[in-house]
Amino acid sequence: MVVLDNTALVGRIRVPRLKLTLGPLVGGIAFGAVALVVGAILFRGFAENGFRLGSQLAWRYAFFVFFVALVAGPLCRLAARIFTGFSPPESLSRKLIWGFCASYGVYLLSVFVPNVIRLSAGATVMVLFGGSVVLVMALMAAPLKRLGDKPLIPTKIRRVLLGTAAGYFWLCYAVMGLARIYGPHQPDGFYGISLSLMVVGLLVRYADRWFSPQP
Repeated sequence: MVVLDNTALVGRIRVPRLKLTLGPLVGGIAFGAVALVVGAILFRGFAENGFRLGSQLAWRYAFFVFFVALVAGPLCRLAARIFTGFSPPESLSRKLIWGFCASYGVYLLSVFVPNVIRLSAGATVMVLFGGSVVLVMALMAAPLKRLGDKPLIPTKIRRVLLGTAAGYFWLCYAVMGLARIYGPHQPDGFYGISLSLMVVGLLVRYADRWFSPQP
């Protein structure tokens, strides 16, 4: 899980030249997830089929956001070494992490709402656990507030928690993709793509650490 740690996710990128307003980025990502779920419900009806399609679309949408968050920082740092003057926004990776957390939260909500009506204990536990991991990830990606001269949360603890949360989601997407490829399931190209992209993301992060070792 070394390549999924805090500095690799959030990065240490300065912004001397390129100026981008990233405020709407998180809201735009979250809106995309909501639009998919609502559109699926309107298309299939406010019933189990509608929520099932909506949760599936939200899950897949969140996956692609996670992949972009996984590789954005490393790719930007690699590009900065190749192209002189290239300076990506410092908060890009952090905003992408928050965008993923928001989109995954929409997915959890789309799972929770129909199941809470039936009082499904399994779905409730899954939503609570997934929500806890997302909350930890979102908080650890935020800038640290200082208490006196010391960080409110020690950097090493923050790095471990963020890396653990990232590793959890990486395993979720990779293992599910692997299971769907080899298991007795209906063929679906998405799972092959998800597994491939998770491997690509890991290789990109290893390349980033290889060229710029973190202390």
